[in-house]
Amino acid sequence: MKSLNALALSIALLVAFWVWLSVGQPQLNLNPWIGFVAWAAFFAAGGGNGGYVNASIAGLAGVGLTALTLFGVGALGGSLIWLIALVAVLAFVLVAMAAVPSLAYTPAAFLGAASFFGSGGKVDISVAFVALSWLCGVSLGYASAWLGAKLTRAEAVAA
Repeated sequence: MKSLNALALSIALLVAFWVWLSVGQPQLNLNPWIGFVAWAAFFAAGGGNGGYVNASIAGLAGVGLTALTLFGVGALGGSLIWLIALVAVLAFVLVAMAAVPSLAYTPAAFLGAASFFGSGGKVDISVAFVALSWLCGVSLGYASAWLGAKLTRAEAVAA
């Protein structure tokens, strides 16, 4: 099987699984779109082990720092002025943390932050579910790349 077709098939199969898991099992509190964003972040980070590590760590940092930011906004009274100021500080930190190699994939940090904001930005147990959805998405990206490579090799061996 051609590598693009193998990757497409592996992604299609795992997307079906992800939709079943995140939508069909609502008690798990997984967010389907956050998983898809993280899946894309894995591939955008170059895939493989490096893409997995970079998308995971930077994305989770984005989620966590955004939760901390919104906690701070609430602690300061929740005004628009504090939101603007602390989100500006957050943006600075998300870029500046690229000086740390394990946090250097800035797009994943911003995607993680956006995922937390987009999930409703509640500083409660939902932080954990956003993080879990993120990790599921990155893991499915890794699994889809692995399965796609296996399907490609299986065709090459059979030929």
